[in-house]
Amino acid sequence: MFSVVIPLYNKELSIRNTIQSVLDQTCQDFEIVVVNDGSTDNSAAVVEAIEDDRIRLIHQKNQGVSAARNRGIEEARCEWVAFLDADDLWEPDHVAEFRRQIESHPDATWLFSGFLVDNGRKVVEQIFHDEGVLENVFDAILQGAVIHTSTVCVKRALFFTYDALWFTRGLRGSEDREVWYKLSCIDCQPIYIAKPLSTYCINVTGSLTKVNGASLNDDFLTMSDRLADYLSLTTEENSRKLREYLWGFNRKALLQRYVKGSLGNQYRKHFRSAEFLFLSLTMWLPRFVKAGVSKVLVRL
Repeated sequence: MFSVVIPLYNKELSIRNTIQSVLDQTCQDFEIVVVNDGSTDNSAAVVEAIEDDRIRLIHQKNQGVSAARNRGIEEARCEWVAFLDADDLWEPDHVAEFRRQIESHPDATWLFSGFLVDNGRKVVEQIFHDEGVLENVFDAILQGAVIHTSTVCVKRALFFTYDALWFTRGLRGSEDREVWYKLSCIDCQPIYIAKPLSTYCINVTGSLTKVNGASLNDDFLTMSDRLADYLSLTTEENSRKLREYLWGFNRKALLQRYVKGSLGNQYRKHFRSAEFLFLSLTMWLPRFVKAGVSKVLVRL
């Protein structure tokens, strides 16, 4: 029923535990498609040492996480594709809960769930308050719902129905969000499971997928442009809500640059005029003061 797609790049210390968290599922109706994206460590050898016929290890030259996920979708043999990063973990009932929801909602096209965030110092629950079929995922996003890669499950056929739904290659830090927003435009009523069914591990180094777009490049700032064609698939009101959310997301990310002491004039359009002028004039303030300023502006 489920093809679990795991992109792999230099995760020899975590990939065994990640795969084991799938093998330990209470529901065993799955295959595991690991796409080795040109790893230079022993990641592939670790996978090969796990004896289970449901695991398929596919090798390709290093092309990035988007290419690895796309290859996994292409190679998948099941109706549903579930995504899992090579350093995240699933709770034992992850597959069972998703299967239960799909069987209860035969018209469903995609699902996601709550999750845990483990930064190495503490573990925090990230759970939205609604359960079941969301009335409108755009409202949920504005209200704080977070769509995390290792919680998403999609009907595989959608990728072959909508040509541009695939993960965009060459992006860093926003390629996954782009797909979730496109899915939202296709179907704004996904199923949400209000349980922490996976653990998002950010206390690891060298991750293929866990990069901060705000600190690496400006890919996240072009999200609205990349979504243009898909926004026409949903209502004008939903389009407005998503653009509103992206505006706030971008401001928050750029305010991190302000705190760190770098906010070029090219980012002026992402702020209100008076706001950007204030930020420019206070760049000299101590970092802890700017952090306080940032928190205040985020709430506005």
